[in-house]
Amino acid sequence: MGSASSSRRIYIGTEANQYLAEQTLIYSIRKHLSDPSIEIIPLTQTQRRVGGTRFGFVRFTLPQAMGYQGKALYLDADQLALTDLAPLFDLLPEDKAIACVYEAEGLYNGKPHVHTWHTSVMLLDCAQLPWQPDELFALVVPNKQEPLPGQIRYRNFMELQWFEQDRIAKLPPSWNHFNIVTPETNIVHFSHVRSQPWKNPRHELTDFWLGYLREAIEAGYLRRRDVVSAVAWGHVHPWTLKAIA
Repeated sequence: MGSASSSRRIYIGTEANQYLAEQTLIYSIRKHLSDPSIEIIPLTQTQRRVGGTRFGFVRFTLPQAMGYQGKALYLDADQLALTDLAPLFDLLPEDKAIACVYEAEGLYNGKPHVHTWHTSVMLLDCAQLPWQPDELFALVVPNKQEPLPGQIRYRNFMELQWFEQDRIAKLPPSWNHFNIVTPETNIVHFSHVRSQPWKNPRHELTDFWLGYLREAIEAGYLRRRDVVSAVAWGHVHPWTLKAIA
C-alpha cells in the first residue's frame, strides 16, 4: 500500500509561456501546505489542441497518471493558492467522483462568470474514473464546429456536460475565485489570458501577484534570469523586470 501522501497529488496544467506563473503558483502552494510530502507535478498537454489553452486536456489525464487510485487535485497554472490545500482533498464525498466550483464568483474580461462546472480547479477520485484519455478526446471538436452524433464541442466537454451530473460535488466558490481576492479567497484564478497580471500592469491584482513572484524568487523557485527570459520571449510584460528590481 502507498502512503497517504502518495495517494494525494496536486497536478498543474501548464505550458512554456506560463512558466513564471506556474512556479509562482507552486511556491504559493508550498508556502501554505501543511503536508510537505504531497507531490506537486506540472504537466503539459501531449494531445492536439482543440480549443482553449494548450493544457486544457491535462485535467482529464490525471486518473490514468495516478494509476486509477487515490485523489488528484488539478489546478491551472495561472492561479495562486492563498491557503493550505491539504484540507481540500477531504471535500470530495465518497459517493462523488469529481468536485469543482459551479456558482463562480469574480470576473472574466470584466464580466461575471456564468454558472457552470469550472474544471480549472478540480478534485478527482481516480478510482471512480476509468477514463482512457485518447478515447475521450477523440470525441471533442472545436467550438465552432457542428458536432456529429457522439461528438461534443470543446467548451461543453470542459464544462462536464457529458459526465453524470449527480456524481459531481460543488466546491465553495472561494476555491476558485476569478480575478478577485477577498478575506474568503482560497485560490485566486487569473483566468483572462490577455489581462493576466504578468501581462497587464493595469490588472487590479498586479501588485498582489508581484508580491508572490518576489517571494518565489527569494525562496529559490525562480531566478531573475527566468524573468529576463520570459520577457525576451514575450511571455510577460517588460515592466515585470523593473517591478522586481
